[in-house]
Amino acid sequence: MILLSLPPSSPTPRTLAAIAAVALVAVPASAAPDYPFSGRWRVDTASLNGAVKPQVFQVRDGYFSRDSANPIKADGRPHHVPSDDYVDEVTITIQGDHAVREVDRIRGKLAYTVDYRVSADGNVLTSRIANYTGPDGKPVTGETVQRRIGPAPKGGHLLSGTWKRVSMSVDAKDDWLLTLKGDRFSWRRESGAGYDAVIGGPPVKLDGDNAGIRAQVTRPRPDTIVETDLKTDDTVADTLSMQVMPDGRTITATGVYDSGKQTSVFTLNRVGD
Repeated sequence: MILLSLPPSSPTPRTLAAIAAVALVAVPASAAPDYPFSGRWRVDTASLNGAVKPQVFQVRDGYFSRDSANPIKADGRPHHVPSDDYVDEVTITIQGDHAVREVDRIRGKLAYTVDYRVSADGNVLTSRIANYTGPDGKPVTGETVQRRIGPAPKGGHLLSGTWKRVSMSVDAKDDWLLTLKGDRFSWRRESGAGYDAVIGGPPVKLDGDNAGIRAQVTRPRPDTIVETDLKTDDTVADTLSMQVMPDGRTITATGVYDSGKQTSVFTLNRVGD
């Protein structure tokens, strides 16, 4: 799943080894006490910063690239890119010395927009992101602030260079809406994105995921729920472990993205009572 409203090129990393360790022994739902999973939870974005690698942009000679991806012509027109089932068409528009706009589509449908703005001194990058992939089609927004690392490359747009994230904010629509009732577990957002699954049951459709991902849920310990996301060929795409802390107001999430290549541990805080 995409945990925050970032395009797939900016995934929130996740740890397969840690998840595998807790998944060895499953606790039958009937034997598990009630842990306070149910409620509204908000990702503590500060807890994500440590695992994030710097981003590298290159915008010069009429082309745009991010993190060594294939360059895309920055002419304000849509260009097809190799599909990852989340984006297959990208439009890059240079709006001035300090501004670039990216529009991503999948199968003709708007998926993401990203507005990059470089500060007057050229050292701070603010990226405003809108995610349109939810079932309701309404945008879920977020903002990332990054600081330049090293000098700006000569001869390129001010967006060019290496940037380290210093802060991130997300829309309340990005909150996790969790429900645990007996052997049934639900993970949703306000947009309708998410799933309703039986713990230990078969994989279920992940609503709002354009790649056809299915989610399978287990409960290896009373305080822990593990979600395994399966691709259409039944191979593992992502895994997420959610452990409720004793205070009942914090979840420690441990996960892996990109078939185990990127990992992260982060926290969520309960919103309201």
